[in-house]
Amino acid sequence: MSNRTTVGRAAAIATAVLFAVLRATSAGAEPTAATTAPDFTLSDQNGHAFRLSQQRGRPVVLFFGYTHCPDVCPTILANLRRARAEIGPKASTAVVALITVDPERDTAAELGSYVSAFDPSFLGLRGDPRELAAVYRAYHVRFHRESEGPRDYLISHTAFVYYIGRNGRIRALGLWDDAQPFLKRSLEEITGSKP
Repeated sequence: MSNRTTVGRAAAIATAVLFAVLRATSAGAEPTAATTAPDFTLSDQNGHAFRLSQQRGRPVVLFFGYTHCPDVCPTILANLRRARAEIGPKASTAVVALITVDPERDTAAELGSYVSAFDPSFLGLRGDPRELAAVYRAYHVRFHRESEGPRDYLISHTAFVYYIGRNGRIRALGLWDDAQPFLKRSLEEITGSKP
């Protein structure tokens, strides 16, 4: 077994344990000021500033990934698109945003093409290295480059999905491979579209 495989498995196990602890400690808890989603400002695929706090009044789904991701990111985007379609018009009020972990390759145009292939309303967010580093720290994002090719590489990354309510508080924390019922329930909760 290669060193890279061992490190990848250890990171996956550590992420799973962290996620289980986060879910267990927040289960049934009412949101408090401590669960307010950390604010940030980045740019979307059209070059417009996206400030999280300016989205108050709208539900937001955030996750971190990149356009060359072979499995995690397309799964999240496809599942979110499907859940929004199943829920109906109220779910379309949710802002869905992918924040890049690969700003070197993920240009604004690349992000725009990628997210709009799933849904034209989805956003791809990027920023300069300093801005992105602050957002990664605030949301506990970990990633590393898997191979050494200058343009042909994979990135292992945490795959949390943050469901943020209209009040700016994190209402649920998901993973990229959550079952569709959990994802749909989380989206219904933040959009106020529960039956």
